[in-house]
Amino acid sequence: MQNNWSIAQTQKLFSLAFIASEKGRGLNWAFNKMSNDCGRSINSVRNYYYSQLKMFQLVPSLASDLNIKLVNSNREQFELFDEQEITSLVKKILVAKANGQSVRATIANLSNGDTKLALRLQNKYRSMVTHHKSKVQAIMGEMASSGTVFYNPYTKLLVTEEPQNNHKKLAEYIGTLNNDEVDNFLNIMQKLFA
Repeated sequence: MQNNWSIAQTQKLFSLAFIASEKGRGLNWAFNKMSNDCGRSINSVRNYYYSQLKMFQLVPSLASDLNIKLVNSNREQFELFDEQEITSLVKKILVAKANGQSVRATIANLSNGDTKLALRLQNKYRSMVTHHKSKVQAIMGEMASSGTVFYNPYTKLLVTEEPQNNHKKLAEYIGTLNNDEVDNFLNIMQKLFA
């Protein structure tokens, strides 16, 4: 299958996007229809649309020369979390979890019924726990040092005090590792004590 898009296909894609907007449908409807019509994956269609949209926004005359109407995007600007907001979010959720509240219930309270904010908070928290383990561990270290009771999402245990002995510290550390990291850790220990 060729990866090149013809002008006619580009025009059709943007026409479908415009129709979707006019009928109150999401862009996914246009991407799905175009995917079915041209035999490309929906992700390929979506990626192409956004790359062309960026180009048409930079060079509006190109879109008008091709008789392409752009959808008026009402999307809000993407807001990034600052470090203080991230730390506060993670702390609030870990403390609430220690008190028996679910992540969703905590986020619902933090967002005051704003579903967009709730989704944003949930995605950020999940991203932090999954992809930024060292940052979450640093936050938990601060909480443990201050005597805050919290839930450790890696060990699935409550932390009620700062670990006082090395065995407990070692057990908690190993609990934060994935299987490959545990295997590497054990291999290193074997070499050290062999």
